[in-house]
Amino acid sequence: MGFCIYNNAAIAAASLAAAGERVAIVDFDAHHGNGTSDAFYERDDVLYVSWHQNHLFPGTGRVDEWGSGDGLGWTLNMPMPEGATGEHYRRSIEETVAPLVESHGSTWLIISAGFDGHRKDPLTDLGLTSGDFADITADLIQLVEPGHRLAFLEGGYDLEALAESTAATVGAIVGEKIHPEVPTHGGPGEDALAVVDILRSRFLT
Repeated sequence: MGFCIYNNAAIAAASLAAAGERVAIVDFDAHHGNGTSDAFYERDDVLYVSWHQNHLFPGTGRVDEWGSGDGLGWTLNMPMPEGATGEHYRRSIEETVAPLVESHGSTWLIISAGFDGHRKDPLTDLGLTSGDFADITADLIQLVEPGHRLAFLEGGYDLEALAESTAATVGAIVGEKIHPEVPTHGGPGEDALAVVDILRSRFLT
């Protein structure tokens, strides 16, 4: 829908799934990955997790979009409010994402690494920094074994923020702590994640 020609994350996930792997795609791009979600919405071999700015283009990724058929429960959308800060992302990894990945039995992790959630990005209104992306990535890669992790560069429209966030993320993947900026805390996001947890527990248990 205007941002991608080829969906590298979905192609890689489909290839791994065809080889018998179970894949978790975790997407922190500020825009909801509607194409990725649609590709696996009715499948149980690929888990799709997305944080994205609420009400931003393309307008998909509601909390109650959690898959259907065999895929019911294997889509997790976490729409975040404007100004959301990094500690809420990290808490949701520990409390929501990690248990879901474990339940799914994911053997591979694919990170859709979009950096348009950076607070300097001209197209979005989230509150993250390059330090946040480093810490979020460091938490995510613990979910699967080394050698079973992929990351694909996606959005990011402030060139300085893009460069710093990419360096911080790659550093986290290879075990180097690179914090061009300090991680953020104290902004909105807690209430949005509470709604996610309440609705999932109410309708998927």
